[in-house]
Amino acid sequence: MKKEMLLGLIFLGSLWGAVEVFLGDFLYSIGAFHPSIILTAIAFGILAFARRYYPRAGSSILIATIAVLFRFINASPHYCHLFAIFLDGVAFDIMAIFLSNRAESKFIWRGIMGVFSAYLGYSLFGFIMAYVVHYPHWVRIGLPGILNYIGFRGSLAAVGSFLTVPLGYLLARFLKSKTLKVFKLKPLRVFELLSLATLCLWIVGKVV
Repeated sequence: MKKEMLLGLIFLGSLWGAVEVFLGDFLYSIGAFHPSIILTAIAFGILAFARRYYPRAGSSILIATIAVLFRFINASPHYCHLFAIFLDGVAFDIMAIFLSNRAESKFIWRGIMGVFSAYLGYSLFGFIMAYVVHYPHWVRIGLPGILNYIGFRGSLAAVGSFLTVPLGYLLARFLKSKTLKVFKLKPLRVFELLSLATLCLWIVGKVV
C-alpha cells in the first residue's frame, strides 16, 4: 500500500472519528432521535468515498479502526459505540467485496450497497453484543429486541445509507477526475495537505 493511500485512509478514519465525537456527542446531548442512524449514514458515505477513491479490500476496516481509536482517545469510552463503529467498517468491506463491480457500473447498486451494509452492520452489532460480548442490555432484550433493533433502526439507517453511499461515490469520482486541473497536485503536496488535515483533526479532538 502506497504511503499516500495509507495516509488518505488514516485521514478518512480520523474524519469519521471526528464526526462520531463532535456530531455524535452533540446529537446525544440534545436528545436527537436515534443519533446512531444519522452517524451510520454519514459513516457509510465516508466509506463509499474511500472505496471509490482507494479501491482496495480491507480499506473500510482500516478506516473503522482509525475511527475507533480516535473516539477512544478523544471521547468517553462507550465500548458499545466502539464496537458499532468497527462492525460498520466490517459490514461495508464485506458488501463492497461482493458489490463493488456492480456499484461501479450502475448507480442504483451504490444505494443497494448502502442498504445491505446498514442491515449487515446492525445485525452484526446486535448479535455480537448479545451472544459474544454478552453486554447486559442486549442479553436482556434477547432475540426479539435484536430483531426489532435491526428492523426499525436498521431500516432507517438503510434509507439514509441508500442516499449517502451514492453521494460518496460521486464525490470521489469528481475529485479523482483527471479533467480537474485544480486537483492535479504533486504527490508531495498531497501528502503534506493530508498530513496537516489529519494532524488538525487530532489536535482539535484532543483540545475541544
